[in-house]
Amino acid sequence: MKFLSNMTTKIFNIILILTTSFSFSQNADRIYYDKDWKETTKENASFYRIIPSKKIGNLFLMQDFYSNNTPQFQGYALQSDENSYVGDIVWYDENGFDTAVYQYYNNTDVPVLTYYYPNGKKRKTIEYKKGRKSGFSIVYHQDGTVLMKGKYLDGKPVEGDFEEVRNWDDYRNNKSEEETYKEQTEVMIETAPVMVEDYQSGTPKKVIKNLVKKKIFWINSKQLAQEIWYDIEYGQMHPFKQVNYDKTGKVLQTINQNDFEQYGSDISNGTFYDYYLQNKFAVGLKSKTTYKQRIKSGEEIRYFPNGKIQELTKYLNGEKVGDEIVYDKNETLVIKRVYKNGAPFEGNFDENFSGSLLVNANYVKGVIDGEAIAKKQENDSIVAKGIYKNGKPYNGTFIIESGKDRHELIHVIDFKKNGLQKVFSYNIDNVLETYTCVNDVKNGETVFYENGEVTGKLEYKNDLPFEGKLVEAENATIYKNGAIAEEIFYRSKYERTDENNILRSKYYTNGKLTKIVNRSFTIADKVQDSYEGIYKDEKPYSGYFATDFHEFNHVNYYENGSIKYQYSNDYLENLEKYQHPYYDIKSTYKDGKIVDGVEYIKLDRQFISKYWKNGTLQSFDVDLFAMHYFNRFHFELKNNGIEITELKKEQKGRITIEKNGNKYTSQLIIDDKVVMSSTSIDLENEMPEQTGSIVYYESNQIIKAKILNSNETDDEGRRASEMFYAIFASTANSAKTIEENFNSIAQDFSISKNIEAMFGKGDNADVLTGLRFNESKKPEIGILLLKNNNKSYNLKSFFDGKVVEEKKNIDIKNIREEVKKMNAILEKKMNENFK
Repeated sequence: MKFLSNMTTKIFNIILILTTSFSFSQNADRIYYDKDWKETTKENASFYRIIPSKKIGNLFLMQDFYSNNTPQFQGYALQSDENSYVGDIVWYDENGFDTAVYQYYNNTDVPVLTYYYPNGKKRKTIEYKKGRKSGFSIVYHQDGTVLMKGKYLDGKPVEGDFEEVRNWDDYRNNKSEEETYKEQTEVMIETAPVMVEDYQSGTPKKVIKNLVKKKIFWINSKQLAQEIWYDIEYGQMHPFKQVNYDKTGKVLQTINQNDFEQYGSDISNGTFYDYYLQNKFAVGLKSKTTYKQRIKSGEEIRYFPNGKIQELTKYLNGEKVGDEIVYDKNETLVIKRVYKNGAPFEGNFDENFSGSLLVNANYVKGVIDGEAIAKKQENDSIVAKGIYKNGKPYNGTFIIESGKDRHELIHVIDFKKNGLQKVFSYNIDNVLETYTCVNDVKNGETVFYENGEVTGKLEYKNDLPFEGKLVEAENATIYKNGAIAEEIFYRSKYERTDENNILRSKYYTNGKLTKIVNRSFTIADKVQDSYEGIYKDEKPYSGYFATDFHEFNHVNYYENGSIKYQYSNDYLENLEKYQHPYYDIKSTYKDGKIVDGVEYIKLDRQFISKYWKNGTLQSFDVDLFAMHYFNRFHFELKNNGIEITELKKEQKGRITIEKNGNKYTSQLIIDDKVVMSSTSIDLENEMPEQTGSIVYYESNQIIKAKILNSNETDDEGRRASEMFYAIFASTANSAKTIEENFNSIAQDFSISKNIEAMFGKGDNADVLTGLRFNESKKPEIGILLLKNNNKSYNLKSFFDGKVVEEKKNIDIKNIREEVKKMNAILEKKMNENFK
């Protein structure tokens, strides 16, 4: 068995050698390079390059090899600059497998680029136009027959078969053209329709799709390893079918459209096959992983290049479970470990830590036990080595996670931290902090770093800050004799070493806040470098105190413990100055309330700005917020009416209220046109004096009524002024003066957390019912209320112009219940009428 395994390895290595530049080396010279790509002798070489190179136009085909004769690089470059690549380029690892493949613009005068197998035979040709692939791309077998032929149009694969189906905008500029080449024109796809199965619906129904295929062939063979169908309709690349084959042509799996991610190209249900590739040809299987509903479920097997199993892992619902087995190239068992619920349970494990470290540890029944070694992945050097007992660090050095993006290298003796400890984020060499412990208690100096520079030093005593400077994120705290003395807030954590970037400083006496010096804003009528505020009993007493909100900030000015002024700005005009606001609006307080200037109220979905003068509200703004929506409504008491302006639509409306005798008439006017009116009526009159709808409502145990009449017959016009109608019909109260309505509307907006619930606080606050009249002033549908001389009420319901039910002498305390019963009957009739 071992003999066969060794023979397989040797045969595989021979295949690799035979597929290198053997034929080129027969009649070509070489330039040798060391590991740093400096010219050297053959004996000291890590790489070599074939010369003379193939040349075409102003290009040459650069072909580099490892010293073991396997390819290292192939691609075209400018003769004037070998680092300016053109067309497709590929890098290989020491086994000759593809490691990185990129496509570059071809803005040269060479319209066709030809690529070669390592033995010198033609591998593929690609046509270009205006920098991108345009025309035919042909891949050849080593015997010269065509394996694949596909057509590009302005960089887009539009028809046929391709070794790669990649985004047509995924082109790179070479160094010589990064600044000059800007033109990237998108062209509509033009391709012939192809009939394929509609796998989305799972039926044999035929549909028209725009189709291209990506194919991977087994190396030195005409047998497919994998092919993927792409639907490129509407210019998008969506896989809808995939078939995988073994080297004999046996179908391993077929994946249909429902088995791909809905909005991606990854497999959702099925097996993902990953191959060792050389020039996009499959040399061997690298791994296969089973997915169910987009997560790993089942076996994941990794293979050596010789086809032998390297590692076998089992997954359940995306988590590792059961045995994970690792073999060497000779099929000898190296490691067997057990996972439980996705976590190490039994055995020896290598775990990635902080992105750059690898920690090797032994687990017994889910608990770390014994020696753990942490190494740098880049050079395999040991950074920590210690013994665990019962899952806890016992003796030695250890890497632990101590917080979000925070890791530590700790020194432990007998389960307790002792000596110097180091804190880092991801890179262990980029130390953020060092501190000293004695028997798990901080005692001694803690040093803070940024980019290797010391930003602060702080002495601890008995685990508490005592003397020095504590640095955290954008803040720094200075301690003296065990008490906080000063807090410093910087513009950002990257500028905290620069004293010119201090936003504000807080000062303490005996640990109590006494003063703040703020440099984060400017006040228009008192421009200075900083603004000072004095605290008394840790409360604002005199000077300037800035708020620290996310959406809206302002500054309060105190004298003798009482707020006197507020400095603010129009935040819409100062969005770009949020980092250092400029406050040019001054408001004056009296008895704790603003009497001159602007008062601000911030709720969940609205922001209110009230403009006061001598204690009287002159106008107010209502800013409404929603997802992807903003609008401002300006309300102003003007010319005996309430004028409303909508910022978004630049539309104006106006509400007026007039009293004629004992009746009140309110009107909504838009563009000098009365679009809705409301008139109070007497409950003694059975017939209204105008058409419209009667609304009955209860106010202070008195039933009142009004007629709402809309003159706007255009539904679109009404929707365009929806807020105006809502405010007028539901919020304005015709029994109040225009000034009372103005203040009431402002108050409603200022306290309501739900805009929709706010409407209905005017005449309709306690709506009982309503009745609609037709153009002949005849009742059509609803309930009519009439008042009797004995202060009781008669009720009469209508449907389709006919009386349905009648009730007499109903006391006011019972009206709501009787109306509820009559409305239920009307609702039933409406439902029956719609059937």
